[in-house]
Amino acid sequence: MRIALEFVRSHVAAETTDMPAWQYGWGEYDAEARQVKFQPLPHFNNYSWQGGKELPDEKLGWVLLNADGGHPGDDQKHAAIRRWIAPRDGAVKISGELQHGSEKGDGVRARIISSRQAVVGEWAVFHNSASTPVERVEVKKGDIIDFITDCRGSIEFDSFTWAPMVQYLSVRDETRREWSAKTDFAGPQKEKKKPLSAWDKYAQVLLLANELVFVD
Repeated sequence: MRIALEFVRSHVAAETTDMPAWQYGWGEYDAEARQVKFQPLPHFNNYSWQGGKELPDEKLGWVLLNADGGHPGDDQKHAAIRRWIAPRDGAVKISGELQHGSEKGDGVRARIISSRQAVVGEWAVFHNSASTPVERVEVKKGDIIDFITDCRGSIEFDSFTWAPMVQYLSVRDETRREWSAKTDFAGPQKEKKKPLSAWDKYAQVLLLANELVFVD
């Protein structure tokens, strides 16, 4: 029994989920509640996540996200949100460059929101660019960092580029250290077969034991 429980506990501790580090959605930041209202973008066309097959979408408007940046929706409640989920405890730093290229419109606003610390960075650009560094953000496994871009006032000419990078400040062993919004950009995950749980594995061990193979 002691050996069995040690086996199960060690395997349960090692089990991880297949949840991707990046998610793509739309919504808004509620400053009073210090929370991000996030909804996933429903359609992927092999280039970008957006509201539907056609743009503007009848419900979500112009909001979209691609590997390099994207476009916010029609108002403050339809911001483009690129979400990163921390795979483990630690501290991360964030880097990137926000750019708005058009001479028309009024530019875009970008904010980085930590589920633990609220707003950790904010920038606005109009026909220029800005570096978007955050030197340190403490995270626990499952914490969220949202990269939110909205239209400020006008929706016209609001295409932007912003592909941030998240990097752990210290790394143990060979665990992954950094995540790039550009190189990690992807469509829907392919469905994977569910792996055996710790108890499933233990049941297989019992079925191979002499006591179950041979009947004396």
